[in-house]
Amino acid sequence: MMDLTALLDYKALHGAIQVGNMTGASQHYRYVAAAASVTMLLMSGCASKPLTGQSQQVASPMAEPKPAALPPPPPPPPPVAVAKPRPRPAQKRIVDKVGSKAGKTVKRSIRTGSLSGLFKGGPKIPRYPVWPPETPSSRVSLDRFIKGRANLSLHDAGQKLKAAFEDAGYLEYSYFSAPGGFVLVTRIEKISAKGDPLPGTERYTLPSQRNSDSLTSFVRGLFLDAPPGFYRYIAVVVSDTPYQTSRRSLSSTEAQRRLSAGSNNLSTAYKKIAFTGDHNVEALIYEFTKNSRTGKVRMIAPGRLTPRIHLAKTKLNMTIAANFKR
Repeated sequence: MMDLTALLDYKALHGAIQVGNMTGASQHYRYVAAAASVTMLLMSGCASKPLTGQSQQVASPMAEPKPAALPPPPPPPPPVAVAKPRPRPAQKRIVDKVGSKAGKTVKRSIRTGSLSGLFKGGPKIPRYPVWPPETPSSRVSLDRFIKGRANLSLHDAGQKLKAAFEDAGYLEYSYFSAPGGFVLVTRIEKISAKGDPLPGTERYTLPSQRNSDSLTSFVRGLFLDAPPGFYRYIAVVVSDTPYQTSRRSLSSTEAQRRLSAGSNNLSTAYKKIAFTGDHNVEALIYEFTKNSRTGKVRMIAPGRLTPRIHLAKTKLNMTIAANFKR
């Protein structure tokens, strides 16, 4: 390719040759026209000439910088465990006919449940003084004598047990609250060596009391072996909560005190709890013996008599079965 300077000299020389004989203004204008023609030619030639790598790099627009790579997003936080609400135990609705009013049957609703939570606050009756109870001389389940539980509340069960004890000659009793139910206690009684309740007023002679013939017994005890006295105390536990008796020993004085420390009846809270097969009915039997010579009373553990003998002698096996059939 021809250099740009040489091309200009060439065109200028060519123009001078053509207009060498011209003078004045016409010659000047012809020179200007020739120079314009050379300029147009040069511009057209430069436009058609490809640019070098360096000029192309300069002429090209500035390349936009690539955006920096964004950091990866942080991992999502672990899901927060939400404690599910504890489902309420299914409750069974029981309809109990309790009477009539103006020719219409009066009904009440009883729902199954437990009195375990009520024991802490106390369902308006005193709590059993020692829980779990002291170890008895013997213990026996009374469930086999209770056949009918349908449509009964715990309050109904307490009333039927009370009626059974009254039919057996126990006219004094007290109620206490216990986890999952209640405890019914009777008055301590004096019994024979075979377990029979003594007749008349002698049956409820307390170990701390003296008999009318105490002087005779004292004199006889000095020279003869006077027979010891025997006593019995019964506590019936109705509960749907398993328990173990404690290792403590019950004294006859404490057994006497519990009769007056309890309630004469169950509260209305027990009317709302159904008496179901989950409620165990158990008799805790405590035997005591009194030394006629020294007057000391101690508890007998294990007992002298079997639970079967105690139930037969008190007739509670028959009176409980009869009252729960009604």
